[in-house]
Amino acid sequence: MSITMGWKGSLRRFFGLPGARGAVGALAELALWCLGGTLFWLATASTVTFGETLIAAAIALIAAVLARVARRAIPFQAKPPLAWIRWAALVPVSAVADAVRLVPWLRGRQPEGIVEEHLPGSSAPTETGLRAGGIVALSATPGTVVVDCDPTTGAVRLHSLVKGWPHLDEQVVAGAGPAGTRSATSRSERG
Repeated sequence: MSITMGWKGSLRRFFGLPGARGAVGALAELALWCLGGTLFWLATASTVTFGETLIAAAIALIAAVLARVARRAIPFQAKPPLAWIRWAALVPVSAVADAVRLVPWLRGRQPEGIVEEHLPGSSAPTETGLRAGGIVALSATPGTVVVDCDPTTGAVRLHSLVKGWPHLDEQVVAGAGPAGTRSATSRSERG
């Protein structure tokens, strides 16, 4: 009997099924995911009909269950530090500034480079969350995209087309804590 109970418990944890105490939280999370998915679907639909709403709700429910399973399977802690708020505020400013800087870049060949940043390298949930937030912020602007991340060392490679104010990449590295350092490598150095 105890083997069966242990198997059911581990299966329950794998799929993110709550115990008796966590049922309300799980249902609230599923409801929020489902509501968000349905609203997103309907916001992008050309016409909103009853049938379209039912399909949106059904697909959103499936996506909500999958999102809950994925969230519980990945060791990720999304307790946003204050640095995330600063990054979120800088992303729109940096996106506009990068878009303006890209206009001359598009007219002719400009230097580009691979920049290596160092964010916290660990598989702990807090560091994983911080690294994920930094990668999203760095990739959200048109002048930079994250092309590689090594979670064990924290090395993050960026393909950077333009640089300048408001220096989002420097803000992300500084907000990453003591592990944040940078080193620039050009294309020719990489070989």
